[in-house]
Order: sequence, then C-alpha cells, then structure tokens
Amino acid sequence: MKKNLICLLLILCLLTLAACSGKGAEAPEEPAAEEAAETPLTYDLEDAGVSFDLPASCQNLQGVLQPSYGYELQSGVWLAGLTYYAMPEATFNELSQKQELTDAEQSYAGVRLVDLLRIFAIDGGRGLNELDEALSAYGLDTSDFKALGTVDDVSFFSHANPEAEYADTQAVFDEGFRAEYESLLPLMDDLSWVRIYAPKKAATAEAGTEIHFETVDLAGDPVRSEDIFSRNTLTMVNIWGTFCGPCINEMPDLEVLNGRLADKGCAIIGVVCDVAGPDDASHIAEAEEIVADTGVTYQNLIPWDGFDAALPAEYIPTTYFVDSQGRLVGEPAVGSRGADDYEALLDAALASLGG
Repeated sequence: MKKNLICLLLILCLLTLAACSGKGAEAPEEPAAEEAAETPLTYDLEDAGVSFDLPASCQNLQGVLQPSYGYELQSGVWLAGLTYYAMPEATFNELSQKQELTDAEQSYAGVRLVDLLRIFAIDGGRGLNELDEALSAYGLDTSDFKALGTVDDVSFFSHANPEAEYADTQAVFDEGFRAEYESLLPLMDDLSWVRIYAPKKAATAEAGTEIHFETVDLAGDPVRSEDIFSRNTLTMVNIWGTFCGPCINEMPDLEVLNGRLADKGCAIIGVVCDVAGPDDASHIAEAEEIVADTGVTYQNLIPWDGFDAALPAEYIPTTYFVDSQGRLVGEPAVGSRGADDYEALLDAALASLGG
C-alpha cells in the first residue's frame, strides 16, 4: 500500500470518524473527569475483529490518537490500524465534520497523520506466507510482522510503527507534536491493550433475491435492470468508488475479463457507489476520468433509490453475480481480485446454474 493511498484512506477515515456506524471505531461515552485518568478509552473495530483499550497515557494528548481502517481489505483479509494525527483536536474535529476537504485541507491533513500500528488478519487457517502473498499487490513487506494470535481459523499479525521512515523524512510535526508522537511508540511494542476476536462478516443479500432498478449510466443514458440482465446468462455487478484504490487497481483486469466473457454469454457492469445522483457532477466527472484512465469500456451505473438495501456492500469492491432473470447467484466476492480469480468465481456460479 503506497503512502499516497494510505493518506487518501486515512483522510476518508478522518471524514467519517464523527459518524462511524459499524464500519469503523465506536468509542464509549466520555467518562467523568475524575474517572478519565483511570478508565481505558476503548475503540471496537468489530468489522476487523480488533479492539483497542487505550491506556490513560494516551488520553488528553496535544494531537489526536484514533483507530483507522477497520474493514475487510480483500476477501478473507482484514486490516485495522491506529493513527496519530499531529494536529490540535479542535482542528481534527473541524475537518471531521466536513463533507469534503479542500485541496489545501487535504494537503494539510495528509502530511500530519502517521500510522502507529497496523493489524492484519487472514482466515482459513492461513499464515504469514499466505498473508505476504495477499498483500504483495499493495507493496507491503511482511518481514517485520509479529504473530498476535489466532481466533477460530483467523490469524492476526501486528506491524508496529510501519511508517517510521515517512515520519522521519516527510511528515510535518508542528511544535510539540513530534515529541508526543515519539512518546507513543513504545506502546506499539507491548500490545497488551489490544484484543482480537473473529471479524464480523459483511452483510450481503441472499442468493435468489431478485434485483430490479431503473437508473442512468455515467453518460446519463437511462438503464433498466431487466434490459441488462436479460442479455446475459450471468452478469457481474462490480460495486466500486472513486476513493477506493483497490477498486481502481482491479479495473484493468475487469476490462480484460469482460473482453473474454462474451463467449460465455456473460458480461460486467459497474456501479459507482459514491455518486449521489445524476446531478452529482463532480463525482461523475471523477468516475469518468477513472474509467478513461483504466481503459474500461463496460457500462458503469449511478446508484438508484434502494441500491444499498438491494446490494449491500460494507466493503468495496464487492461484486455480485446476477442471472438473466435478475436473481442473485451464490455469494458475492468481497475485495479486489485479478481477472483469472474473478473468472473462476464466475465459472462456479455458472456451474450452479447448469451453464
């Protein structure tokens, strides 16, 4: 995961921390002042199977210490983190309450946040070798990872101070913040305040559910679900966002796959989940630019009323398989994949139809 992508994801975390609802951290009610020094500050990232019980020394800081990420990075691989924001709490709260940051605000925030801890989990009884392979697409080196424990068939690994070099060479620390950041580093080596448990599985629609909608594509052309699905034995519906690096990274592979699906009577469509509607010109323009840059030629749609309920996607990318009658087939694919992996899933879904 390159630093510019980390910054983007964390800025998005910053924008949503004030209204987290199952996709990030949930803090308890503030304790009374006389209790604050003794009461741990707890953040529960249930989607990643990680809880932080921050000790009293992490409270009343000059900067802000907050959980980050807390989601399924790809199918069966989870990521949770703890990030230090080298800015006053008042500034952090002001930025958190905004719907969108200006370029200047993004530049300010982007160089004043540093990951102190990342925790990765991988299921299926897999270990560090498999995690290393899964994370290779993000440019992450697992050589410094430490085993944190196993819950059921999920193995957890910690990576303390993963951005040490960035903090030393590029991050901006105004007066007093660097000393505070450095005072927090020893805590990352003694993780007795971290609890792990089985991650929460993403909510999905049940196989057999019929999907019906009317919307428009990015060009503004009207689209009906019946017209799309009836043309194909199976349609892959790929849910992505303009802010999602893994979504964008897999799009060239999806285009390659789409080019060879015609022989199977199948096709791909995309749904850009962060476009608010046909009048959301800025996000539509951004999506169109991404589509052009990635060489995608398959149709991409704007979400419709009821989209979130019809095709739940707690994490993106999420890809559903839909038959010619508009019925969901099998389980959705959560997380990014290559063309061959997606084709294997599609072939299995076709086999379940007898195709």
